[in-house]
Amino acid sequence: MLMCNTETSRRSVLCGIAGSTIAVGGVEGVRSTDRQAPADHEIYIVLGGGAGLRSRLESAGFEVLHALADGSVFIIQGPAGKEDELRSLAAVADAVTNETFALGEIERNERDIERGDEALSEEQWDNQLIRAERAHERATGAGTTLAVIDSGVSFAHPDLRSQVDTDRSRLVRDARIRSGTDSVTVASGPQNPLSRLNPIETTTQALATDVDGHGTHVAGIAAASRGDTGVVGVAPDASVVSLRTMFFDPVLEDGESTYGRLIGSIADILIAIDYAVEIGVDVVNASLRTIQPGDSRAFAAFRRVIQHAIENGTLIVVSAGNDFLDLDRVARYVLPADVSGAVAVGATGRTDTRVLFSNYGDAIDVAAPGSGILSTVPNRLYYESLYRRKPGTSMAAPQVAGLACLLREIDPDLHPRRVEQAIEMGAIELSGESTSGLGAGRIDAPAAIEQIAGQP
Repeated sequence: MLMCNTETSRRSVLCGIAGSTIAVGGVEGVRSTDRQAPADHEIYIVLGGGAGLRSRLESAGFEVLHALADGSVFIIQGPAGKEDELRSLAAVADAVTNETFALGEIERNERDIERGDEALSEEQWDNQLIRAERAHERATGAGTTLAVIDSGVSFAHPDLRSQVDTDRSRLVRDARIRSGTDSVTVASGPQNPLSRLNPIETTTQALATDVDGHGTHVAGIAAASRGDTGVVGVAPDASVVSLRTMFFDPVLEDGESTYGRLIGSIADILIAIDYAVEIGVDVVNASLRTIQPGDSRAFAAFRRVIQHAIENGTLIVVSAGNDFLDLDRVARYVLPADVSGAVAVGATGRTDTRVLFSNYGDAIDVAAPGSGILSTVPNRLYYESLYRRKPGTSMAAPQVAGLACLLREIDPDLHPRRVEQAIEMGAIELSGESTSGLGAGRIDAPAAIEQIAGQP
């Protein structure tokens, strides 16, 4: 649950409005198999403004599902093929059809099943490198809230069950926000990193819980609780809100849906970010990416929603992507990483050099360890294993998000830009081969804390 301070601060004010929520409403060609819209309808992202825009959209035959970022971005539903008609409406700056994307294969790789009956902090080389334990002498993330936009977070994992705010966790799918329990398609075992298709099965569980393991792994890196067994997160006393935006799209084989692709959509991510802002979270971690053409209209939507988050006190941390790309030399956007204001995180290895798969370039703000990171996974999906090692910028981002929670504990009113600045100023500058394009360098937790709190 969100922990509220009694003194007047940004967080105590947000606690007063936390009960209010937004109205519940890339793999080209992928569509959800149980979407709530009619088959001949689409979900659109509309940029615009003005008091009359909602009524104009409704008069034109579209259903307004969400008004995001103070009404500057609308998520609507209506007949397919109507982008041009939407752009012609007064007060509409642009419109784009919602798109889907797949979770990167690198982040799905796993190795080294770990035991769950002993302390594993000595195996967390990443925490040792960023000096997380030293930072915990001054802050542990107590009283802060982290939203994880991903494949869900396990509510039952022993290292996370005391951290997860189940009341405010949600599934965001097909532009609808849902809670509760229902039939869900999940991975039926450890995924094959060499295949885009993975075994799936259907079960009944809380809608915001993990269907794959990726989100639980991310959450554990950021906020696994301290105990006699298991791993320790960078912010072990932070509260976690699970916002599941990823789901399996079943693929028919011999007439049966036994395999699936784990996918998400741009509209659902935008909605999840805005929901997180409305409930007053301190930090959002979005370890996902979609690659868009250089003229992408989705870029503007991400920019508006992320800027709205920053203006309302929520820091957005995102993974840089695992595409081996120099982002300065490609005519494409990697979203949300390319959006100014989001803290884009690249991945380094044990020797403080860039790991081969990590994207790099001027869009990257800072780096964190991202090779063979040990963290939590749902044992039901992993043959009863509670811990796995995974590589990826997805694993680097939550270290930065956890560090941001430490800073927000020390100063709850610290502006997101000041949080980012402290993290960057405290980072270890990298030099030598394979270190360029990683922003300010590799994070160092105690040094970041010193930027806002001084020497202990």
